[in-house]
Amino acid sequence: MQFNDVVVTVLATVLTAVISYCGSVLVKNNRALTVVRALEPLAKDAVIAAQKLGVTQYLSGAMKKNHAVQAVAQALLNAGFDVKDEQIIVNAVEKAYAEQKKLLDQYPQKTKEG
Repeated sequence: MQFNDVVVTVLATVLTAVISYCGSVLVKNNRALTVVRALEPLAKDAVIAAQKLGVTQYLSGAMKKNHAVQAVAQALLNAGFDVKDEQIIVNAVEKAYAEQKKLLDQYPQKTKEG
């Protein structure tokens, strides 16, 4: 084998490894971007659903928040995404609640007394 053949073989091997690595990084980033894009609408829907649930049965604010967080986590899991840091979901739910406060006020909540 000539020196040029060795150089070409080494470069081809290195290039293949770099392309493979870059591809795996892009796939991971694409999955993360997909989760981020899906989080906002899922959180909004989960907050509304939790608020509507409070119309027929008493739920404290913490219970509604927990319900919404669990609904978003389950929806992401069902779509094939496992979010290990639950704080990301909690933040999305809190943001959705803050942005929809006026909309949520239209659902009268059942009180503890009845």
